[in-house]
Amino acid sequence: MENIFQRTGDPFIDAGGMALEYISEQFPEKSIDELIEWAAKIYVEKWRAKIDAIFLNSSITHNSKQGAEKVTATISKFKEIKNSSNNEGYCRFCGKEAFLTDAGRDQTCLAGSKAFVNFHHSHESGIMICPECAEKYFFLPFAVLQMGNLCLLQTITEEGNEYWKHKTVQENLNRISRGSSETILKSKFTRASNAIFHFASELITACDYKLESEHITMYHFTNFSSSVDCKISTIPNPVFRFINLVLKTSAREWYNFIYRNYHIGGAKWNDETDRWEKKGEPVEEDEYRNHTNSIFNSLLEGKSILPSLVRYSKKQLIKEKTIDSRIAIYYVQEVKGMTSEQISLIKSVGGRIFEIMQQENNFKKYMVKLEGATKAYQLRTAILNIIKKNYTTGNERTIVTFDEWVNYLFPDGQYWGEIRDLLLVFLYEKLHSGRIKIDIDDVEQINEPLEENEGI
Repeated sequence: MENIFQRTGDPFIDAGGMALEYISEQFPEKSIDELIEWAAKIYVEKWRAKIDAIFLNSSITHNSKQGAEKVTATISKFKEIKNSSNNEGYCRFCGKEAFLTDAGRDQTCLAGSKAFVNFHHSHESGIMICPECAEKYFFLPFAVLQMGNLCLLQTITEEGNEYWKHKTVQENLNRISRGSSETILKSKFTRASNAIFHFASELITACDYKLESEHITMYHFTNFSSSVDCKISTIPNPVFRFINLVLKTSAREWYNFIYRNYHIGGAKWNDETDRWEKKGEPVEEDEYRNHTNSIFNSLLEGKSILPSLVRYSKKQLIKEKTIDSRIAIYYVQEVKGMTSEQISLIKSVGGRIFEIMQQENNFKKYMVKLEGATKAYQLRTAILNIIKKNYTTGNERTIVTFDEWVNYLFPDGQYWGEIRDLLLVFLYEKLHSGRIKIDIDDVEQINEPLEENEGI
């Protein structure tokens, strides 16, 4: 069977194939027919045929048969599929030429009911697949998690595939051997946006932070009755690389930043204890892991997290806690595509501005001007005034040259808000490093500027 397990690109058939491959390795003495019988007995006898969210009205889930009849009907159906000499063509999943079966929602997910032939190509009564793919699909329940609806993770690396196999298929077989398997595995998550970042962090840690090419997609789906649905969440490779770097170098700071961006009704974040509390008592992670997290949502939706990092840095300064600018640097570098030359220049400009603040012993004035810039021209004006101040006070070193201004500080195509936010994070880190206490509560709360398409 080893030749049938090449990936097709379809997440459901590939997950079922992964499960079948692993299970066949555990029972090398069993034929494919015997493995199907084994799986059918698990579904019927241990899971009480509760796999409707995957195979609607199948021989396993339909109430027309009971107990052993369901297993017998399933075996008969697969023998019929394998021995069919009708519908010769090419499988929609693997492309193999074979005698095909018309699989509806009783055998595949999100494929349409056989009663509605206009759902499928050429008014076929189902999606036309080969016997081998039908067999792989039958093992899909071993490779998903219950998360309200069902959850399936698709990865592009073998490390990612191994991670998901360990989390689902291997755990299923372990529970079956212990006699504790009662249904499709349940996850502690129900919110897809939070779950996918948890899975990504687990995968990165399991691979010792060596993954760089991975991107992952999560399908939160159900094939059940009229509530059929599928929500797709994706962590693209730039975001995955960003998370990988952050966990490698600044994990504690990252999780502290993440935790305070949950939205928990009736709870408040305690800056002294770095935790959520209700009436003075800590709120445990079990109580809030499925609440909305604005950072996760922004990363999935392509929205900037820099304004949140500025607010976080400001709050950390007020509370005299650590500020780590590496999170912001990795974000603009990996996700926003900012060059190392531009990052170095912004950091240098921040250092020169900080020196002027020290010379005047007036930190708040400059922070108000920079943080209060809500339009591109306001930021340019604030920096130009600082350049003028640097010149009039006789400082020999310039803050920025003309070429640096044009090519790196405000290059064409660069969103100005990212420049402002990164500059502010650097300055808050400088203030913290210098143990400088200033009254910055009055500094305008940073917001994502409205005119994102405005040129520099």
